[in-house]
Amino acid sequence: MKHISSYLSVLMLSTVLFPSSIYAQATESAVGNGGPGVAAAVPPVGLPAISVVNYGAIGDGSTDDTAAINSAMSACVDRARPHNGCVLYFPAGVYITTGVTLRSYVNMKGDGWGTSVLMLKPHTAADVLTVPVDAFNFSISGLTLDGNSRRGGTGNCFFVAPTSTGPAEWNTANKRTAPVNAQKWGHVEEVMFSHCSVDGIHINAFNYMLFFDNFYAFDNGVYGLYTEGTNSGFTNFQIERNGTAGIHLAGSNDRFTSGEVIWNGGTVGAEAAVYVSGARNIITAVETEDSYTNGFFDKGSNNVFMGCISDSNGYAQKDVNASSRVASGFVIAGSGSVYIGDKVTSYRGRLPDGNFTTEWPYSLEGPDHGKIDITYDNTNKPPHTH
Repeated sequence: MKHISSYLSVLMLSTVLFPSSIYAQATESAVGNGGPGVAAAVPPVGLPAISVVNYGAIGDGSTDDTAAINSAMSACVDRARPHNGCVLYFPAGVYITTGVTLRSYVNMKGDGWGTSVLMLKPHTAADVLTVPVDAFNFSISGLTLDGNSRRGGTGNCFFVAPTSTGPAEWNTANKRTAPVNAQKWGHVEEVMFSHCSVDGIHINAFNYMLFFDNFYAFDNGVYGLYTEGTNSGFTNFQIERNGTAGIHLAGSNDRFTSGEVIWNGGTVGAEAAVYVSGARNIITAVETEDSYTNGFFDKGSNNVFMGCISDSNGYAQKDVNASSRVASGFVIAGSGSVYIGDKVTSYRGRLPDGNFTTEWPYSLEGPDHGKIDITYDNTNKPPHTH
């Protein structure tokens, strides 16, 4: 009797302290109700959620699931509680689509990249996932966005439509007072962007407040990440084997922290693993490595490169046994930028052609540069001045 009384006391206390948790558990069996006889599929989270499977998505890698995903998303934004949004859940599977458009207050969640995959339908010209001009307050986690370029898919993996500089709303309570918000307040975590014919991530101007963490951009036709946006953050990333550059940064006031950008520029070697043409950006603890182009190229203004490493960049196109003999660890062609605690080396030593991979630690292509603190070793010639 004493044990039963203690249990009831704990249950009553939990109900008082954690009512939302009790609500989530009580409604879990009905979440994403796709009709009689359809088992509810819910994510391993204690929040109300809608599963795309319960709206007809198959996830078998061949069925076109676009209509089912759109139906589930409509149900998500029409929910009465919480108002205008929910978790949109993608159980493990490969969901074929002709392109999905994200809506405000939708939190897309999968079971992990490589496990829950949105893949572009073969021979389809579209972006896998688009954030339209009127969408904000959203998140994406645990998914792969796959452009299926090897089977004729063409487009970007993740595309953020152009947005004007205003209005800019600080939105914390699922309320909307304007049809468009330049401040996206989008959070993207543990997402892979792969096999797209254009860019893995493509952000147009003037989108604010996009936050990416623990992401992987792999094997995209042009850029792993291209952005004209502003006031956004990118952390803990791997950007690998993209055609022209790993990162092309044309926006301003963005922050990049803790990442590796490797094996890029295999199609076009004219830019760099990290190419910056924007202003007032901060790049910290980013390593570029083994690319067929320069390590870093700064053609912007008042940028900061701090604690960055360029290692063995500058292979000849399609030949890792030879140096292009024209690559620099850093190309300094902008104005007013600073380089603090950066380093250039070639870990592979001399290549079979007798040369080191990177020809110069840095190249000065203009007189208006700020502080330069870049160390290098005997794998490079002295700095180059045009």
